[in-house]
Amino acid sequence: MDKQGLLLCAKYAVSPNFFGYCGLDKNSNLVDHLRENVGDREVASILSDFETLYPYLQLIARQNKINDPFDRRVVEAYWIGNSLLKPVRAVEYQAFSKEKLILDKKIPKKSFQKLLTNISQRPFLPHHAFHVFNIFKRTGNDPSFHTLDTMNECRIGWGSITKVQSSTLNQNKFGSGQEFKVQNEIIVKAEVLVKKERKLGLSSPIIKTLKVDYKGKRFINNLKISDWVSFHWGYVCDVLTKRQVKNLEYYTIKAIEFYNR
Repeated sequence: MDKQGLLLCAKYAVSPNFFGYCGLDKNSNLVDHLRENVGDREVASILSDFETLYPYLQLIARQNKINDPFDRRVVEAYWIGNSLLKPVRAVEYQAFSKEKLILDKKIPKKSFQKLLTNISQRPFLPHHAFHVFNIFKRTGNDPSFHTLDTMNECRIGWGSITKVQSSTLNQNKFGSGQEFKVQNEIIVKAEVLVKKERKLGLSSPIIKTLKVDYKGKRFINNLKISDWVSFHWGYVCDVLTKRQVKNLEYYTIKAIEFYNR
């Protein structure tokens, strides 16, 4: 197993799991593993229970002849986007959507048939944003239909940090008498999903507040102003490289274009 791939996947999966939207109730386990930088079989077992995430990783890995669905390259392809998305053809996704995602049982028959037709006629990529924008009914633990707000929260966003809000804690109870700062909330400038005349798009950058604390636990710290970060359901996932920012924006826009056509 790819330890770094498992940990990267956990960073993006932990927030929907925290809210009970996807996977089993294991978010505290995921946070603990991320804090300790331990990617092991327990993490793999937890993530394998995500009924939408894991089949997508398997699909991308299989079409790229990669044995491990949690290979870091595969994980990055699904959540952020990279060239591993391109080998997945329409005919393979059509079979996958029925056999693995069981979408023919989860969304209205008319919507499912329209999806299959659209996939056969238009360029598509099996990216997380594609699923969020174009499978109108949520396919995790919450089977409700997506709204613009839930699409905004469920997609992976990106933004540049403009402010870090911290608080000071002391360690007297541990006998050290030392004080240290912990980061509580992160302020970013980011684009959000908007809808006008039934078309999706991205807004001009706005100010958005993100969290890093999971009931007193956090796995990411030392964030700095001007860092680019990804976020999911209102929580920071990871610090992004410039390449990852460009890829995430590119594949998000591709998913929007598919929706609008």
